[in-house]
Amino acid sequence: MARLMHITGARSVVKNLFAAKTTIALQMTRRFVKAGLFLQGKSQRVVPVEFGVLRNSAFTRVLSGFGFDTDVVVGYTANYAVYVHENLNAAHATGKIAKYLELPARENRLDILRILAGA
Repeated sequence: MARLMHITGARSVVKNLFAAKTTIALQMTRRFVKAGLFLQGKSQRVVPVEFGVLRNSAFTRVLSGFGFDTDVVVGYTANYAVYVHENLNAAHATGKIAKYLELPARENRLDILRILAGA
């Protein structure tokens, strides 16, 4: 003998799954931006400063995407930013370094990953 089953609430379950997907994607986008701002702050502490133009040109922005596909860029807009970043022979004040973006990213990799994981 065949048994018939009637499942109720399937539409509600699907609707809730889609809502959760959107919520998770929004949280991930926020985490990427938070991680970018964290890196920007760490970088601004070690960026060489003469007049403050370079340090004040730091930015974090979403380039594209949403959720796990979010592309966030952290950088500096001063026209000489790359030169200062790559000039390993320049003399800087104590605590200020060339590679002012690359080194903080490497040194704080685990903290950045924790931010992305939501820890």
